[in-house]
Amino acid sequence: MSGSRLDWRWYRLRFRAPLETAAGSLGTRRGILVSVATADGLVGLGDVAPWPGTEDRALPEAADWLAALRAVAEEGEGALRQALERVAAVTPGARAARAALETALLDVSAQRAGVPLAFWLRSSARSSVPVNALIGIADPERTVEAARAAVAAGFRALKLKVRIAASEVERVAAVRRAVGPEVQLRLDANASAAVAAALAFARAVAPLGIEYLEQPVGSLEELAALRRQSPVPLAADEVLAGPDELERALALGAADIVIAKLPLVGSVERLLDLAERCERAGIAVVVTSNLESAVGLVAALHVAAALPGNAERAHGLATAGLVEPLGREPVFQPLGGRLVLPPGPGLGLDRTMMLAGEEDG
Repeated sequence: MSGSRLDWRWYRLRFRAPLETAAGSLGTRRGILVSVATADGLVGLGDVAPWPGTEDRALPEAADWLAALRAVAEEGEGALRQALERVAAVTPGARAARAALETALLDVSAQRAGVPLAFWLRSSARSSVPVNALIGIADPERTVEAARAAVAAGFRALKLKVRIAASEVERVAAVRRAVGPEVQLRLDANASAAVAAALAFARAVAPLGIEYLEQPVGSLEELAALRRQSPVPLAADEVLAGPDELERALALGAADIVIAKLPLVGSVERLLDLAERCERAGIAVVVTSNLESAVGLVAALHVAAALPGNAERAHGLATAGLVEPLGREPVFQPLGGRLVLPPGPGLGLDRTMMLAGEEDG
């Protein structure tokens, strides 16, 4: 093969149990696995994983964007890398596809260099990162049970899905009583409330020692207004749906914490640049899963391991156990509240295993 080859296949993930959030219940997840085979026999992988619930529109956008580059790939790996920089990725699906293709090309580069991707991105990267446990909305008893189990497994940070409601304050308080003062509590409301209700909730949970309240309102402007009054640090997530929104978030001073999802940013290198800028501005960056396959999750893990700043900041990557494995993919479970980079160069994944299995779509 004188050039390179760009391929992809659709997939469907099934949740082991529905994940209950303020925005609804998640039972399945669809995406596209991307592979780039090079002339020297390497295969790089990436994952197209747009925002959950948007797949019907975003995945066809992604497939069209990838199809436009298939002929370019045949001209060679260099041509594909150049096209990555000049071909616009405007829609959410195209941004997710761009992130997947860039990941695959970076995977190839790191394999060629013989180092894990995290260390190819940043020589001072870490071999493991702390992660938070994710607990969906449930009754207080089941929530406390899940929280205790997570702490017993070594997690020092818990992320609770919450509704902005007075009844939820007691559920959060029950968790705090159960796990003690040293465990970090993060609350994620999935853009479900108005500013006044979110402010009342923030004031009610503030005495419980909340690390941050994630996306309680629906827009950057509302988040900025809330931040000026909130006694609890605020994190931006759903509103950060692309580079423009990220720039606006920084300009508005809308958040204390930026939740960074690779498919939404559209680029590994842009995400790392964003993290550098945020750290200089005193804004923390937390890399989180977008509930994707092992390919996307491991890519996010490498990025988190390469971030500047606080090495012990927990990231939102302990999600592999929520879904059934895709084909014969490995399940990347935390050990002692940490995720360790897979051994081997690049992403460190078995390419044959990851590309096996039935297609969906």
